[in-house]
Amino acid sequence: MVQDMLLELNGANPILIARDALHEHDTEVRVHPCDWKGGCRMHIPVELKQVSKHLKQHHDINTSATSGDTQKIACLWTGCLDTHMKPGNLSRHVLTQHLGVRWICSNCGSSFSREDAFRRHSLESLSCQSAEVVVDYGDGSRVIDLVYIDGGWSASQNVIL
Repeated sequence: MVQDMLLELNGANPILIARDALHEHDTEVRVHPCDWKGGCRMHIPVELKQVSKHLKQHHDINTSATSGDTQKIACLWTGCLDTHMKPGNLSRHVLTQHLGVRWICSNCGSSFSREDAFRRHSLESLSCQSAEVVVDYGDGSRVIDLVYIDGGWSASQNVIL
């Protein structure tokens, strides 16, 4: 009922976010739509831990499997051609390749696909040792203000938890 009301009010399908994905956030969360094949309608908080949790809960993928004997799997994100990765690498792949998250050096502008790569850069590059990281969350992400979510939904943000 709330979903139909938001669709009529805002003229677009509501943003669906798993309520348990917001426990670590007080005021706002940045989310991105999931484009997993099969029509996932959820939005994922743009954090590695939350991507892993979403893949496990909504797509039944054990993203903790990294051992050498683990069967490699294909990424089923719409349009992805990456077909041979360990399930343990899938969350990072989705975060960087599909959600577009990048860590950028505030001194030199170098862009990194992982936060640890930025930290290594800032330690090894003399001119960047005092650099701050600037996180680029990629196109398509949206900030949801949790203060305005009342009773599990927000008409002004078109959000349902």
